[in-house]
Amino acid sequence: MIKKIAVTIKKNSLILLWGAILAVWIFYVTNNPDMFTASILSLQEKQFIIEKWRDIGYKTNSWYVDIFMAENMETPASIDFTVLFDKDKISINQQQLSGQGVFATINQNDNEITIRSSEIQNTNKGQSLLILPFTGEMNAILIGEAVATLIDGKQKNLSIGTLNEITSHSK
Repeated sequence: MIKKIAVTIKKNSLILLWGAILAVWIFYVTNNPDMFTASILSLQEKQFIIEKWRDIGYKTNSWYVDIFMAENMETPASIDFTVLFDKDKISINQQQLSGQGVFATINQNDNEITIRSSEIQNTNKGQSLLILPFTGEMNAILIGEAVATLIDGKQKNLSIGTLNEITSHSK
């Protein structure tokens, strides 16, 4: 009888332990939803960029600006992105800048920052070229200009389109 009680206590203890571990994991996931955020384009977003004849598409999502190149765009040597923002509502975190290629801040003032993205020849155009983290109001930041420097050294102004509306409708 005592042996049976000990086995039952051991079983119940393991169930409680696994339940506690699961509860902590669920708590962590619900408080950190960004760990499941993928910086990729949906088929609908890709189609939108093509239909609107855009070279660059961007979306603000979970306090990140994700910037994408159009599938049919010839990959340049580098792209300079000018990000406009309201300094009273937005704080940009340049140390957490990520994506594909190499990045450098080439100009910054109170309400704008220009970031150069280079070494992008092997870019996967279905994923973010550049991910810029920020804190503040998501509607107070936008990509104002994108200038590509082509392989031959010529510069080209790129057409930019926001994916925010299409992204919010697809959720």
